Amino acid sequence: MEFLPFIVIIVLFYFLLIRPQQKRAKQARELQLNLQPGDRVMLTAGFFGTVTEVEENTTNIKVEIADGVVIQVVRQAVAQKVTEAPAEEIEENTAEEPEVEVKADETPEGAENVIVDLDKKD
Repeated sequence: MEFLPFIVIIVLFYFLLIRPQQKRAKQARELQLNLQPGDRVMLTAGFFGTVTEVEENTTNIKVEIADGVVIQVVRQAVAQKVTEAPAEEIEENTAEEPEVEVKADETPEGAENVIVDLDKKD
């Protein structure tokens, strides 16, 4: 009976931590194995691009990150597939943000100049 709490804790760890992590790892492997040319992806470094070539005999793929810029990465560098937002949705989001225009030699009303001495030690 002394070991019952330890067994319960181990079972909880398995179902709350280990099993979900294994599921995520399996989904990532499947995603990386099923990449096709033309897929939009986000790399683990944060770059977005389009898969241009999948090398079958190696773990490498080629991703175009800009017009005419193709990089070669390993499949494991792909974090997720990306779907692009419709153009109408993008236009709506940019229209909502107000534009603030300040010229370089003008200071907006109520603004104060603050000088901070970074070398000063308290």
